[in-house]
Amino acid sequence: MTTNKGSALIVTGRGIRSLKRQHNMTLGRLSRLQSRCQKGSKRWRRLQYTRARESRKKERRVRDLRHKGTRQVVDFCRAAGVQTLYVGDPQGVRNENKGRHHNQRMSQWEYGQDKQYLQEKCQQVGIACFSGSERGTSSRCPRCDWKKKPRGRTWACRRCGFVGHRDIVGSMNMHLLAFGSRISYPSLLTYRRPGPLRDRRQTKELSPGGTS
Repeated sequence: MTTNKGSALIVTGRGIRSLKRQHNMTLGRLSRLQSRCQKGSKRWRRLQYTRARESRKKERRVRDLRHKGTRQVVDFCRAAGVQTLYVGDPQGVRNENKGRHHNQRMSQWEYGQDKQYLQEKCQQVGIACFSGSERGTSSRCPRCDWKKKPRGRTWACRRCGFVGHRDIVGSMNMHLLAFGSRISYPSLLTYRRPGPLRDRRQTKELSPGGTS
């Protein structure tokens, strides 16, 4: 997020994405083991219980990080004196077909939950919060409006020479959509994680002889 007073905040979601990727691999391993069992057998039921247990654990950890991440955003807004927060809706990105790996990540992206958490937390502290489109905001230079397909996390404009973080560029362009005015690239950029990933016990290798 970027304010009109020269400050910006990036809360990375890589930790959440890592948890989901790890969970997908665990479910795949359990599914392969279940395929060797007769459905309804004692072994099959144990594996099914393990699937449910791992899913609940993942949901708790992801929910915890989402609450911590959105709390950091709202605290940043209060410290910066923000009175109105505009939240982009990335629905168009989710609907694009970019291959099975990208499609899986998009299908597991609960951005609607993030918006709800932000709206609830903003309401508690008296910050107005509304949502709208963010289409094309990451592919347009915030200085000269030159368009290109961005690659990587650094946005570099060949026309005017502007260089900046891709996510900050998107938030700068969303400010123009929401409030009708351009803002300059922030002089103060804060980069944070939602919270520490708790150490997890090493999952024992699942084998046909037993579950873990």
